[in-house]
Amino acid sequence: MRIIDNQKFDITDREYDEYIKICRSYDRPSFRGEELFRGLIQTDNNGQIIYIKPPSDRYTSFEAISFAFYLLNTQGLRAMQKQVDTMLKEVREQVKAILEKPST
Repeated sequence: MRIIDNQKFDITDREYDEYIKICRSYDRPSFRGEELFRGLIQTDNNGQIIYIKPPSDRYTSFEAISFAFYLLNTQGLRAMQKQVDTMLKEVREQVKAILEKPST
């Protein structure tokens, strides 16, 4: 879990490193790259992205918006993978129980 723009984010270390890399590439003497993400993404209490809204009243970059959508997609894929893994584990346990039953 990481904190970005005062919100919890469920992202990997690699994704966080990429976020930092994007921010640093936009740093200027009077501008910090983190400002690109301010107000761009809203998350729930579990760090899952629930809303992406490009700001209309200040500067952001297409790179920041693209990265936000990338995070949204990878979070969804990880959630689906977790569900599939859970279902496969349950199926394996059921098959094992069936195979271990003595035949009548």
